[in-house]
Amino acid sequence: MKKTFFMALMFLVFGAVCSYAQNNDKEPTIEEMAEKHTKDLVRRLGLNESQEFYVDSILVTNYTGVKSALEDLQRSGMQDPENYRHVNESWQQKTLDALKKVLDEQQYIGYLRYIGKGKDYKKGKDGKWYLKSELKKQSKNPQ
Repeated sequence: MKKTFFMALMFLVFGAVCSYAQNNDKEPTIEEMAEKHTKDLVRRLGLNESQEFYVDSILVTNYTGVKSALEDLQRSGMQDPENYRHVNESWQQKTLDALKKVLDEQQYIGYLRYIGKGKDYKKGKDGKWYLKSELKKQSKNPQ
């Protein structure tokens, strides 16, 4: 099963927390991870400067939140992977909700595709994203 980039990044944050005591000068900081992810999104989605600022702020805030939540689970002795998955999913949804307010519709769909959640979308001949069902209707009823 293919894992999404975001989920992998969340596990990276969790891994950084787990190994912090051993490798505290080698692990990237949350700010560095958010900056790298933001730069990638600028390139992929064509974000403007204000969007870049907001996306970076959202990612830093949410990476910090998920790191804190995962540390709390670890400190409490929680070992059930389902609880860790639930924390990741809830923070991923918070990130999606926040990004939806910052990105335009096409950028948001591009982001969904990037993290593996936009499988219902396909690019049309005009280069824009459409629901696959809409593209089928358009091809059946050309105007």
